[in-house]
Amino acid sequence: MLKIKLRNKKKRKNISIGIFLIIIIFSVSISLINRSVNSVDLNNTQRSIDNRDTPKISAFWASINITNYQLNNTRHLHNDSITIKGNLKYNNGTGVKFTDVAIFVDNVLDPQFNNITNLNGDFQINFRIPFSFDVFSLSGYKIQANVTDASRGNVFKENFLTIFANATSVFDITNRENILKIPGEDFRIEGFLRFDNINGNGIPDAQINYNWYNSTNIWPTGSFFTNSFNGFFSMDLQIPFDAYLPKIHLNLSYSGEFQGLERIIGNSGIVIPNVILFSDIIFVWNMVSKASEGENITITGEIFSRNNSTLKIYNRTLVIRYDGEQIDTTETDANGVFTYTYTIPSGIGNKSIQVDLVNTAGIQLRSINYINITAGAAYNPSGPGGLPPFLVFSLIFFPILAVIIGVLAVLGYRFYKKQEKESRVVNIPLESKLINLKILKDSGRLEESISYLFNAIYMDLINAKYGRVRKENETIRDFAIISVKELRLTPAAIYPFIQRVEAIIYAKPFKITENDFYNTCELFSPIYFQLTGFNFTLNF
Repeated sequence: MLKIKLRNKKKRKNISIGIFLIIIIFSVSISLINRSVNSVDLNNTQRSIDNRDTPKISAFWASINITNYQLNNTRHLHNDSITIKGNLKYNNGTGVKFTDVAIFVDNVLDPQFNNITNLNGDFQINFRIPFSFDVFSLSGYKIQANVTDASRGNVFKENFLTIFANATSVFDITNRENILKIPGEDFRIEGFLRFDNINGNGIPDAQINYNWYNSTNIWPTGSFFTNSFNGFFSMDLQIPFDAYLPKIHLNLSYSGEFQGLERIIGNSGIVIPNVILFSDIIFVWNMVSKASEGENITITGEIFSRNNSTLKIYNRTLVIRYDGEQIDTTETDANGVFTYTYTIPSGIGNKSIQVDLVNTAGIQLRSINYINITAGAAYNPSGPGGLPPFLVFSLIFFPILAVIIGVLAVLGYRFYKKQEKESRVVNIPLESKLINLKILKDSGRLEESISYLFNAIYMDLINAKYGRVRKENETIRDFAIISVKELRLTPAAIYPFIQRVEAIIYAKPFKITENDFYNTCELFSPIYFQLTGFNFTLNF
């Protein structure tokens, strides 16, 4: 009984193994069948793709190839030339000779760039990068070569180049302020930042850096942007308040643009040199001191730099006030002179006339002069339709008065010319004074020699010619103003001389040199000539 059970158990085991082997064989067969089918489909698909992408050579009579393919994906400056080399050949590989070939940009013919193939079908074309190529383009420009004569059929283009452009940059300044400026004022500048040259297109949204500098200082950098349309800018850039030297310069710079690690626009810069500065001014008034109500007066004067009298404050706007009330504005001319005609309103007494120089630095630069106003003449007609008695009297009296005045004017003119001729030679012992001046100078007492030049020579000349002496309460600076306003001496000669004398006597005693002495004498020379008609020369 036990043997029968063992036999049955062994038989069941053999049946299980057989079934397992049958399942494995069936699975492997199915896998091999699928693989064979997939392989057939893949080959058919690949043949289909090859047939679709590869043109039939029978559709083209020739093929063209660019041989210096190393130019592909390179970047070049606007207007630079690159040489494109290639070969034109028949389908059998033979070169096509003496055939016109040209460049196509983005599939559009550019006939100016062309060449004729040689005996071997080779060609060489110098292509110039157009200014129209956009430096910001991410895709670049497709450059191909092709036959220009299409009558023979199509040519197979084996390859093409992708070319990118970059550009230089340049500043084009169209306007800048050309007047003397005050530290702290705004300085207006206008212009364009352009591609390549001053005829190029503007570079939009470009950051421009700027900084002020002079021979002793460089101020921090600021920046602004060109507009979004054509690269234009118009800026009011503030001059530093602590710019103490008479000249300052403005530097503008542009650092260019990058696309990744590639520079697409080059950097550039420009300097606006020699912006002339002044910090204080001198007003020289030239107007009447008295007037009456209703009278027209001319308000006029001259403005120049306090530190340098040769610097005329030209083309600057002035505000004019009468008795504290603004009446109008005017401008100085090219010589720093302003003129304004004004009708005196009602109101008598001493009235102020004030002139303020307009500036964006907020600095008060003004001068005030006073004029005495008297009552205007009353007008009372004698009756309806009749002439006033005063007018009748005037018709008789004034012609007679005019004749008398004319005779007196002729006599006075002759007397004046005689006096003027006599006054040109001032009768003072100048030789002895020059000897004293030399003694002071040679003994090293340079400050005393300058004081002697002013007090003993200049003041004696003034006294001899005009009978004017310096009062005890009048300073050296006061007498400079008197010399100009009362004695009508030339401001450009008087003020530099007086300022130098004042500086030597009060500002730097015991610190002057012989050069200072001779320079002061040179400043005195034009004054001496105006007073005497002769040159002031030192023979030592």
